Amino acid sequence: MADRPRQTYPYQQGNQPGRPPMPGMPGPPGPAMGNGVPPQQHSGPPGSFRPPQPQGMRPPMQPGQFQPPNPNQFGAPAPRPPSGMGMPPPQGGMGMGGARPPPAGQGPPMGMGARPPAMMQPPRPAQGGLNGMGGGPPPPQPSGPVSMGKAPTAMGAPKVTGPPMPSMGGPPGPAAPVRPLVPQPSSMAVPPRPMYGGPGAGAPSQPSFSAPPPASMQSAPQAPGFAQGFNQGPPQQQQQGYPQSSQPAPPAFGGQMGSYGAQRPGMSGTESILGQFQSLTMSGGPVAPGQPADVGVDAASFPRPVGSDVDGVLESLRWKKRDPYSADVKFMRLSSNAIPNSVELKKQWCLPCSALIQPLADIGKPVPVVNFGVAGIIRCRQCRTYVNPYVQFTDGGRRWKCNVCGTFNEVPVEYFCTTDNTGIRRDIAERPELNCGSVEYLAPEEYMVRPPMPPIYVFAFDVSYPAIASGLLATAIDSVKSCLDSLPGAERTQVGIITYDSTVHFYNMRGDQSSPQMLVIPDAASPYLPQPDDLLVNLQECRSQIDAALDIISKAFGKTQNVEGNIGGAVQSAYLVMQHVGGKMLCFQSSVPTAGEGKLRPKEDLASYNTEREYKLRKAEDPFFKRFGGECNRIQMCIDIFCCPPKFTDVASLSVYSSATGGQFYFYPGFFARKDGMKLKAEVTRNLTRETGWEAVMRVRMGKGLKCTNFHGHFMIRSNDLMALPTVDPDKAMHVDIGYEEQMVPHQMTYMQCALLYTTSQGERRIRVHTMAIPVVSDIGELFKACDSCATSAILSKLAAEKIRSTTIKETIHILNKKVIDVLKEYRQLYSTHLHPHNKLILPETMKMLPLLMLCMQKGALLKSPNEVTTDERSNTIYQILSMPFDNIMKFFYPRMYPLHDLGQIVLENGAVTSLPPTLPLTLNSIKDSGIYLLDNGMVCYLWIGRAISPQWLIDVFGLQNPTPQDLMNLQVGATLNNDTSKKVVGAVNKIRENNIYFQQCYVVRQGDPAEAMILPWLVEDKLQTLHSYTNYLGYIHKGILTR
Repeated sequence: MADRPRQTYPYQQGNQPGRPPMPGMPGPPGPAMGNGVPPQQHSGPPGSFRPPQPQGMRPPMQPGQFQPPNPNQFGAPAPRPPSGMGMPPPQGGMGMGGARPPPAGQGPPMGMGARPPAMMQPPRPAQGGLNGMGGGPPPPQPSGPVSMGKAPTAMGAPKVTGPPMPSMGGPPGPAAPVRPLVPQPSSMAVPPRPMYGGPGAGAPSQPSFSAPPPASMQSAPQAPGFAQGFNQGPPQQQQQGYPQSSQPAPPAFGGQMGSYGAQRPGMSGTESILGQFQSLTMSGGPVAPGQPADVGVDAASFPRPVGSDVDGVLESLRWKKRDPYSADVKFMRLSSNAIPNSVELKKQWCLPCSALIQPLADIGKPVPVVNFGVAGIIRCRQCRTYVNPYVQFTDGGRRWKCNVCGTFNEVPVEYFCTTDNTGIRRDIAERPELNCGSVEYLAPEEYMVRPPMPPIYVFAFDVSYPAIASGLLATAIDSVKSCLDSLPGAERTQVGIITYDSTVHFYNMRGDQSSPQMLVIPDAASPYLPQPDDLLVNLQECRSQIDAALDIISKAFGKTQNVEGNIGGAVQSAYLVMQHVGGKMLCFQSSVPTAGEGKLRPKEDLASYNTEREYKLRKAEDPFFKRFGGECNRIQMCIDIFCCPPKFTDVASLSVYSSATGGQFYFYPGFFARKDGMKLKAEVTRNLTRETGWEAVMRVRMGKGLKCTNFHGHFMIRSNDLMALPTVDPDKAMHVDIGYEEQMVPHQMTYMQCALLYTTSQGERRIRVHTMAIPVVSDIGELFKACDSCATSAILSKLAAEKIRSTTIKETIHILNKKVIDVLKEYRQLYSTHLHPHNKLILPETMKMLPLLMLCMQKGALLKSPNEVTTDERSNTIYQILSMPFDNIMKFFYPRMYPLHDLGQIVLENGAVTSLPPTLPLTLNSIKDSGIYLLDNGMVCYLWIGRAISPQWLIDVFGLQNPTPQDLMNLQVGATLNNDTSKKVVGAVNKIRENNIYFQQCYVVRQGDPAEAMILPWLVEDKLQTLHSYTNYLGYIHKGILTR
């Protein structure tokens, strides 16, 4: 029996059996950080005002050093020298508005630039909801010569309900009763903060990155054994008369030097408490003596996901202190890798607490499969949580404690194993369920209400005149025929075929017949089954009849003049065929139905744009679609629609069929086989050949005090929290919102477990279980350090997609901007004045991409002005975003632009491209007339060719010896030619198409062509009509922060 190495992880401190339970914050005790105020003993109630130091206790001033005001003068500020912006004269190299650091061993005087933590401040008055960015009257201004951007103190600031903190200024007075603070289990210290760019100054309201503070601004190294106060500047020596408290330091979050909660050598206390940030200078203005003038914006230094490893850049923003036994982030990814411990803190944290879930995501390796045999599935008898790496085995291995609810459960005799002296099972190395965050259990019979269903496919073809004329029918039939041999399920797979126009046609394809038999239902509005059986046949047994039926369809309807395609009747007919077993329906639709249930009417109402009625264009008005979709979900029937209309159709209504049944909706506006045939065939192939789970249900469980409150995605909800998915596949994701059952979460660690019960195409009933451990924190500063801004942006995009179905686009954009402003305002308030001058936009390191992604979201088809995007296009974007995986969302909002003219950076191995050049910022400044650029947004790609490109390049890639103007207008990336240039360019296009859920058509655009208008909207950093540029948007956010 293999011995398990006794490696101790942060969450194992002080715990034992099975897998560590994490009752407390991980890691050994670290330096006493808490809320930043060192525990000290003095008379008076806890938190009350500490009397000023006796005369003579302050370290002596150096010659020529500015003498701060007497700390006893609380009523009015002492006179200040008229230098800079009301601050002491800076030393050489200090940034504008920065306070001069005191000498080593001396902190700033009390009452100057200090601010208590945000959670200790009195509640703010109501700010007027969403009406206006200001959110209420500004606070009263101090009457004295206070510096710009200075945090409110006792001078003219609103009265604080509790006594001042030791670092706050204020007159001594009777100590008011203080609401007890939540115990702080950790302090989550952070690495040092990098700065960008150089000092600058340019036109007001334009951002630029400030240079790193010179050595004179850096805080002195932390004195050993001394806890740095909150925003108190460099650490001070212990002063006489104020002995250190003997109270032990709270445990650090992580416990290792350099991790969250441990302070690095040489890092000031403020840095260790508040974390990394980036400082952007948002306006010019006067500078301190000896400072260079502001030279303007350095947009090249702005944070953006570009370079040779874009995925690595995005991954670097995610919190790295993830438990090794938690599920992979591709399966479950949190918006913040920590949970607020109270409802009050959740309200202060302005961003959603949610989880992105992609239960069947492809992670490049198989998920372990566990068969418990006669022991049955090991679950908690109280909360039904599945056994996982975080349960504890007690009583010598005879019982185990649930990590979610704390219930003790008996271990079945068949599953029993003794534990060692540390409480760990001796067979743990042989138990994947106790080592892996993601496993699959083979489900016994009690998890089946019927025998596992076989894979069933019903193909419904629109045979009306528009479908014939556009080439849709021929392309769809050819695509289906090419995939029949690759359908999963082998000998279990069954197939049915339906065609429809104003009537519905079934096909009897029994193997004992000489040819298929067509059965016609004359009224598509009232379908019925012409015969009870033989409309679904086994694929292997009746393969020749299936091929013959597909061939007959093309010939039988080749000369039709019927323009009606009643998809409502076709869907109801498929429902009748599959109602006893369920399955998947693939519908190829071209015509707009105008009769019967499910008929559509034109909704492109230009008069409704930019009005209160605008949102009605983006939702299904006929309740039939949702009602019938729910019925299909009940019988485990999934509907995938390939919508290929020649003109406007009602995507908002048609997509409800797919949304309610866990299906997929594909949109090909203005379909023409020569243009869109390759894309249709590729997406049909992926749909039919990918891994698929059938008759699935999913539930997400949370630890004590928490629950899942809302569920977003393409499925139906049963019994409050059970998601019903007739089919599930690796290309779909959903997300859940995390709420509270109580006002406080009673633990310092909680857990999330997602369980998906489904049937494989091979007929096995399985349960895929993902488990994650999540820290519970009590301070908003810890949430900033644990924030995943990319996951947050993805979740906000999904929420925005739902929001615009019930409100205007303008209101949705306002809500998004308000969230960004509110959360950055909270972060700014954590710093004292000398760390955030008035003209600085402070971005936490974990949120440096948040403003850019919010801007990109507003420039995409989701939130563009109604005059720029058709209703169908926007409705399709809404559908796709609600089920789009994380990686695709990031690429959709900030596409990747590769310079293909640099052939030396395109690596070609064995005829395939393995590496592409580093990506460039999405701005016209990145494009040269002599370049070739490939723009990839995950759904389509564009090859932009500059006018100064060599003619030889056109010959090598397109084979054009003497191209005519017409040839240049119809360039297409086709087969590879026999030269390195063609191999690398075509290989680059194929590289970005690999393993993508959408087939990306490649449009070739030459500089100066009218088609160039397709690319310009994707250059999201430039100003576009009424929308901000990246630079202006940062200024807009900064202005909103200062005026709230």
